[in-house]
Amino acid sequence: MRLAALKMSSPFARPTVSVSFAGSVASWVGRYTRPVGGATFTARGVRDNRAIEMRATAPLPAESLEHAGLPRTWAKARVDALLDKIARDGEDRASIDEVIQLARKYKFVTPYTSFLAAPRALLRPRVIKPGDPVLRVATDESITSVVAMFPFGLVKPLRYLPGERIWQTRFLAPADMNDGTYDVRLIMRDQAGHAYREAKSFVIASKPPVLRVSVDRAGARPGETVRLRASASASTRTIVARLYGASPVELRWDPRTGASIGTLTIPDRLPAGRYLIRVTAEDIAHNVASQEVGFDVVP
Repeated sequence: MRLAALKMSSPFARPTVSVSFAGSVASWVGRYTRPVGGATFTARGVRDNRAIEMRATAPLPAESLEHAGLPRTWAKARVDALLDKIARDGEDRASIDEVIQLARKYKFVTPYTSFLAAPRALLRPRVIKPGDPVLRVATDESITSVVAMFPFGLVKPLRYLPGERIWQTRFLAPADMNDGTYDVRLIMRDQAGHAYREAKSFVIASKPPVLRVSVDRAGARPGETVRLRASASASTRTIVARLYGASPVELRWDPRTGASIGTLTIPDRLPAGRYLIRVTAEDIAHNVASQEVGFDVVP
């Protein structure tokens, strides 16, 4: 790969810091497509309110093996730029595929190539209760071992599952861990004995989601419908409404109203009277909150 330790023009270029200080170092990395005997690079800035300009000339060879780690440095910078683009503009298939391809080739972890999971479910975002969740990591095929170092002092090797092509281990998150974001360090080693270090974050969430529910009318006749509206914490995964004699109804997010919306049909033969509509919200860490709303079935 032809790489230079300077950033070339790119639609995904990450912004540089606006201020530097004496003794500080700034670096850029980019990829060029055409080798040349000598290329001139120009840096412009301001020092003591005066414009300054510095130039340097360097060859861009067709191949160079002097800096073996440079391709991986470029790949990580490219992935960081793609992740910034995804965060800004939303996901698209081409960007995600490129992130996964670079992560697998150069053996580092991204939000699309490893996941912290609660039992029986991959999580995104990675939100867990204190207890006994599962760490799952997808890596390049050349990786022969993965070790996880947790922030509470636990060090655990991961076991490879050939059928799923995933490294996995269970770990015990202490019950007294405060809610918040924590990092787990991953040490990966490949067939050639090279070691790679990455960090992934996970969130401890022990509190149930905040739930607020309203009904568009105070009462209805059998066979009629009522509209339910609910707001809940961002980590909420499902919101379900239940009424005696009726099938459960899932409330789904509606971006136009900024709330989760569902329509509940009053059973045809439900006797008139006062009933409770029970709405339950479950978040990604399986915390559950519920609210009951009084409702009249009229003749």
